[in-house]
Amino acid sequence: MSRNAARITSLPLLLGVLALVPATPAWASDQEPAATGSEEPGDTEDDALRERLTEREDKRRPLEPWSVQVAGRPLIVGGEIEIVQDSLRRFPVDDPARRVNRSLSAQELEVEAFYSLGRPLSLFAQVRTGIEEVLRPDTSATVSNRFVERGEMWLYSEHIAGSNLSLDLGRLDFEDDRRWWWDEELDAIRVEYEAERFDLALAFARELAPSRSDRDFVDPQHDRVHRVIAEASWGWRRNHVLQLFALHQDDRSHREFPGRVVQLDREDESDARLTWVGARLMGGIDFGAHGMLGYWLDAAQVRGKEHLAEFETLDWNSFPVQQSIVASVSQQDVRGWAMDAGLNWILPLAWEPRLIAGIAFGTGDRNSDDGADYAFRQTGLHANEAGFGGVQRYGHYGVLLDPELSNLQVLTFGAGLTLLQSSSLDLVHHRYRLVEPATSLRDARLDVALTGTHRELGSGIDAVLALEEWERFEFEFVAAAFRAGPAFGSAEGSWSYGGFLALRIAF
Repeated sequence: MSRNAARITSLPLLLGVLALVPATPAWASDQEPAATGSEEPGDTEDDALRERLTEREDKRRPLEPWSVQVAGRPLIVGGEIEIVQDSLRRFPVDDPARRVNRSLSAQELEVEAFYSLGRPLSLFAQVRTGIEEVLRPDTSATVSNRFVERGEMWLYSEHIAGSNLSLDLGRLDFEDDRRWWWDEELDAIRVEYEAERFDLALAFARELAPSRSDRDFVDPQHDRVHRVIAEASWGWRRNHVLQLFALHQDDRSHREFPGRVVQLDREDESDARLTWVGARLMGGIDFGAHGMLGYWLDAAQVRGKEHLAEFETLDWNSFPVQQSIVASVSQQDVRGWAMDAGLNWILPLAWEPRLIAGIAFGTGDRNSDDGADYAFRQTGLHANEAGFGGVQRYGHYGVLLDPELSNLQVLTFGAGLTLLQSSSLDLVHHRYRLVEPATSLRDARLDVALTGTHRELGSGIDAVLALEEWERFEFEFVAAAFRAGPAFGSAEGSWSYGGFLALRIAF
């Protein structure tokens, strides 16, 4: 297991102590269970420490970064330039004959600096600046955003007083292996205990300031939300790991009341006190001449109470900024569960072909008027990007629909190939079915309006090409399509298409 994976741990002890709080040490994202963070030949202790603390699976950095001596120790500076083109051609459900095109162009510069005094203290800071342009060819309208964003910024100390305890404080990276629980940067403090085959981490997080310069307020999803995040991992056998997760989330922002007027981008539809707990089994079995079989099994449940507010948009011509009014408020209990399981068989043939099969299920709510919501919802920190063994991660529930696992069953089948030395090509098919008939999805990339009478949502297909043959460059291309099922009513059989192109240059 690589040094990052070693940092995610399993949670039997933590579940016993906290009884309810999902897990997450910051830097984890490898999929092997063991964990030692051993140094590469020729690495200095400072190099090994920097790589272990700052390298991310989705970030590419040169082998020999630029550095300058400060007080006798290296200040290491690096970063990445990313150029993205994301296009979507979709159908509006109210008029399937009409097509709406949309595209996003983005350029981002990420700069970071790492300085260490050794294991007692390391410092890291990361800043991004970018331009995003949303283009609508059907209307010729362009929305452009320029921003500066604070990334990870932290102080870290390990082996405190000769123990196995580590502490980090600042804006921390929370990332689990499959990003099914979280993939987010949060203002937090975290304590971690590391042993040879066991890790345990506990963190408290609360956003202290806006993350981007184009917003002067904390996003309502994070505003005054207190989170206790925990994760433990036990490498119980070589190439096999048990992880347990917990998250307790308490939204302490003000409660909405009927008649209150708010800006449209400050709508806070949910104030909740929720607890997630769950477990993951993951690993690989070597069958020798028959290849390697990887497996994963995730299970989670959520419990708590939620206050909901419904908003009505006011006539924007009457106000300098778009506003809405709180039309009604309500309260409900939240009780749901979910599971995600799958296999990834790597064949011992040329190009290392991979066969992929998976099933995911998140409960739905049959009666919306009984004061309880039995639909599972994910943590809100999730990304759902596993990658199925390719060199780049992508949405494992479909790149185009990209739904949250709530009131949904997803069947996945696919195949992949290893190209050249560090590249891959994947083709993946998804079939979607609602657990309970509904008029909408809780969250998805495509805006959908459903009939509320059918469960067959549709199917999607993704083709993902990732090229990483160079030290400083990587290229990613995704082509995706979604076909609407009977749940879309008159739009059944309509297709939506999407394309994603990214070039990343590390320095």
